[in-house]
Amino acid sequence: MAIAIPHPLLCKNANTAQGFQSRGSGFHAAVLILALSALLGCGVPGAPLPPSADIPRFVGDLKAVRKGDTVTLRWTTPTETSDGELIRKPGKMLVQRALRSGPNSDLVFQTISELPLQPTLKEGRGEQATAKDTLTNLLRPGSSGFAVYTVLAQGRNGKSFGLPNRVSVPLVPNLPSPLKLSANPVPTGIMITWEPSGPVPNANTQTQYAYKIMRRLQGAKDPVPVTQVKADDPANSFTDTGIEWEKSYQYWIVPVTLWQDGNRKGEIEGDDSPVVDVLAHDSFPPANPSGIEAVYSPATTNSFIDITWTANTEPDLAGYNVYRRRENELPVKINSDLIKTPRFPDPGVQPGMKYFYSVTAVDLRGNESGKSEETSETVPKD
Repeated sequence: MAIAIPHPLLCKNANTAQGFQSRGSGFHAAVLILALSALLGCGVPGAPLPPSADIPRFVGDLKAVRKGDTVTLRWTTPTETSDGELIRKPGKMLVQRALRSGPNSDLVFQTISELPLQPTLKEGRGEQATAKDTLTNLLRPGSSGFAVYTVLAQGRNGKSFGLPNRVSVPLVPNLPSPLKLSANPVPTGIMITWEPSGPVPNANTQTQYAYKIMRRLQGAKDPVPVTQVKADDPANSFTDTGIEWEKSYQYWIVPVTLWQDGNRKGEIEGDDSPVVDVLAHDSFPPANPSGIEAVYSPATTNSFIDITWTANTEPDLAGYNVYRRRENELPVKINSDLIKTPRFPDPGVQPGMKYFYSVTAVDLRGNESGKSEETSETVPKD
């Protein structure tokens, strides 16, 4: 409320004027001074301010995200009027769309949905508002241009204030999500395979198509993109080597349309494929060791047969087992713990006997390879 500050001279003159009035002289001058005194607050309330026009401020932070045929719009609901007062009367927010076929084309906006604008209960940032629009009827093979959106905030009198911001999304067609998605463990990771749901459109300088492979660890909140491959790649498969064995994962594929219009470019995600679950169980043993040799090594005491072989190169290799047999016998493992290096001295031999040796490789999860080729050596007689 405005507060009037009295001017001492005018207030004094006003009192004098009242004295003139009581003596019957200078009546008109007294009335004029009294009026001026009232305007300047000589003990009289000041003039009230004009009421708020109740015109809400414009929406200036509209954002748009397109996923498949659906556009999701988000913005902050206005809380103040054009004259800085809190919104006290209900209004509405008109979501409008126009189509732009070229850089210089005229925009004709049409209202596609309406949301209520509620009175503001307290000062502060407004709540987030959301609206959706479906572009299915606007997307056709070879379509181009943009859908342009704005949100017009209006008071109950239908008036709006300022220029709201505009956002646009391209009207390029989507690539359908692939079918028959599968994920299976292979020795190097998880192999994802799929079948396209139809022919992939030909890529050009304005539009290209890809598949984004997504992965989420069981229990994790957010997924991670594994890779992005060309949609027309005839392999229709990819092996994810970035997994951890004995953990569960989810996989799905997101079609992506990469578009360019002059200096503007971006990508539009299509609808997600079905999600597949897989346990990354490692049941794949290392390769069979190779290059095995056995050589008798005499010594003054405890002579032995020295067995060597070519080292395996698997990153998850844990060690080796050595098997020995004599003629007409089955091989028996002769090491108690895994052997960490590609060499093993066997002291448990007897003079005049012939021994046959083979080696297996074992990974960190206990998967054991097949036996290597056998090698043999005879211990000389004394």
